Formats: sequence, structure tokens, C-alpha cells
Amino acid sequence: MLGNSVNPFVRKISKESWVLPVSGMCLVLGFMISLAWVTGRNRTSRENYLSPDQRQSVNEATMDVDQFQRLSAEVTTLQSQKTRLENALSKTGGQSKVLNDSLQELKAFAGLTPVEGPGVMITLHDSHPASEGMGGNFGVSPDFIIHDVDVLKVVNELVASGAEAVSVNNHRVAGNTSFRCVGTTILVNDIKIASPVVVRGIGDPNTLLGAMNMPGGVLAEIRQTDPRMVQIETVKDQELPEFVGSTTRHFLKPAKDVK
Repeated sequence: MLGNSVNPFVRKISKESWVLPVSGMCLVLGFMISLAWVTGRNRTSRENYLSPDQRQSVNEATMDVDQFQRLSAEVTTLQSQKTRLENALSKTGGQSKVLNDSLQELKAFAGLTPVEGPGVMITLHDSHPASEGMGGNFGVSPDFIIHDVDVLKVVNELVASGAEAVSVNNHRVAGNTSFRCVGTTILVNDIKIASPVVVRGIGDPNTLLGAMNMPGGVLAEIRQTDPRMVQIETVKDQELPEFVGSTTRHFLKPAKDVK
């Protein structure tokens, strides 16, 4: 009879038959999630497989976003104040023009406005043994890595040689600029940078080039470790950005007897 016949093409599915396939899929999915999960511990190991340029982009992309937005907002406020002052000065006579010219010179000196001119460009690289050592050979000397002290010495040498303005990886160096190491990165004005570090100085190109290549100088010390860690060249014209760090003062004020 049709009611009692069994369809040979239909197989009875047990209640437990789905357990094994679903369990296997869960295990595979969990394994894939564990590989994709990025933590502070495995981020450094993964960066070892990147090229130096890619590693620099990753390090700069992980900078403090809140700090950057706070500094950018302060720069916008200062620029608005500057515009109001300049507009007010432009509506008055010749004495105000002299005052405005002096204001622009002081802003350039303080690093609060972009500047341009000839000078030198110095590029500092981590040595190849340093990159290999970070991949597992921990016996590599720290001299193969560019540190905050190296950048600070280069900046000081440029200023002492007559550089009128200096920037590090497009961050303007001003009176309260700080350089410090945090892990494998360098903080300039509280912004992360990484190798290669490009230091630009505006001044007499030949004077700056001769001073930086002086025997026994800071670049000579780095070249003793690995000559490939340093490159320097003269530049006919280059533009340096304005300082974007904090200019707020809570305790500093002009002396009372200054007129």
C-alpha cells in the first residue's frame, strides 16, 4: 500500500546528526577569530613582517587621536585670533603696519607660522641588523636603532650651526618641543613617529652641511655604527609647517617691570 511504502530516496535524520558538523564549524570559526584578534602583545610580533615604510605608517596611525584633535582645535583657535588681529591692524595707519610686521617676525621665530627657505635634509634609518634582531635575535646592540637622543642631538647640532627653523617628520620644533622614546617609537610634540626620521633645517646649506659632517659630530657617531643609517643632502627650497603643540601657559606671565 502507498501509505506504508517507504521512499528509498529519503533518509531519516536523527536528532544528533547536526552536532558534529556544527561543532566543527565552531572550532574553525574560533580558530580564525583567534588569528585575526590583535592585542598589544601580538601587534609587535606582526609588525616584524612589515617593511620599514609600512611599519612607519602603522606606528603613526596608532597615535593618540584625542591628543591630535585637541592640538588641532587649539591651532584653529590661534589662527582665528591671528586673523582678527591682522584685520584690526590693517584698518589703521602706518604705525600699525610696523607692528604687524613685527608680529609676523615673532610668529616665524616662535614657529607659529609656516616658513620656507634653503637648507639641509637629514634622514635617519634604523640599521638592517636592528630589524632582524627585533624578529628574534635579541643580542643586537641598541646602537643599531635610532633613539630620541639621536634626534635631539641632530636638532641641537642644526640649531648650533645656524639653522633658523627645524622640523622632524613634518613636526615643527619650537621652544617647548619634547623628544622621548615610548617602546620602539619616538614622540615628537606628543605625536608618534618612527624610522625613517627626516630632520629638515632652514639656513645656509653649505654651512649646515659642513657642520653636520664635522668629524666627531653626531652624524659621525651614528655612521660609526652603520654608515647607511644617515643620509644628508642640501635643499634649494623647502617648506616647514607651523608648530601644532600646546601653547597654553598656566603659570608663565611677563615680568612686571617689562614695558
